[in-house]
Amino acid sequence: MAWHITDRPDVFHAEAGAFVASRPDLHTMLLSGLDTIERLRSGSAMPPAVLGWWRDQGENRTTAAFVWMPPHILAASRLSGAACTDLAQLLSAGDHPFRGLMADDATIGLFSQAWKTATGSTLESRLHLRLYRLEQVVSPSLAVPGKSRVATAGDRDLLHAWCTSFIAEAGPLGVDLDTFIDERIARHGWRLWEVGGEVVAMAATTPAVAGMARITPVYTSPDHRGQGYGAAVTMAVSRAAQESGAAHVLLFTDVSNPTSNRLYQRIGYQPVSDYRIVQV
Repeated sequence: MAWHITDRPDVFHAEAGAFVASRPDLHTMLLSGLDTIERLRSGSAMPPAVLGWWRDQGENRTTAAFVWMPPHILAASRLSGAACTDLAQLLSAGDHPFRGLMADDATIGLFSQAWKTATGSTLESRLHLRLYRLEQVVSPSLAVPGKSRVATAGDRDLLHAWCTSFIAEAGPLGVDLDTFIDERIARHGWRLWEVGGEVVAMAATTPAVAGMARITPVYTSPDHRGQGYGAAVTMAVSRAAQESGAAHVLLFTDVSNPTSNRLYQRIGYQPVSDYRIVQV
């Protein structure tokens, strides 16, 4: 039983691509992280990448994987106890400082124990998240004023300011903010909700990868909350994701925020699994 490590996305695809693509919903963070690495490497940037896949002894089949772009959070699939033990040892002795892990609840529990055994330190729980998948868009019973439009380069300052506010409220996006904003502008991935010519809410979608796209972030101006604009812009960007070829349209919510959890279920999202982020 062992982890196999590479910094080459093509090698990772050959060895673990089928496994990761087998559950686009549960492996959403791995798919989008790998897509980011590939896009950056196709340009001028060469971000560090640590890509791993796990195979049990005597098996040629990959049963677990992770995608990591240091110094950001490592994203892992569901891991066994043995895989967690070996990963904790690998990360504690690695060349890149390990800052944290995002994975399902069960994996976080196993890895936290393994990390304490390997290092003597305790990981801090940062966020308890719930993954939702869109089953069918449900329009609200009452029409919401306004309309959606695609964000352009002229909206960049607003997007940057609202993304900064979103990070302050919900936590980091896990990527360079300027790159995050500009990539979505370039491929028309942002949707804004306007009322009377004023932008009141925004939402964005990741690129469709392996039939999966994830909605992030969703933000409503504080002065306009509670009026249905967040739901409206989420529906607009969800439809855009479907039109881009995504069969699995996903999003994460903070479990501690009952308002957002109710909102997304009202418009057709259903819970899939719970995840946690832990940090050193």
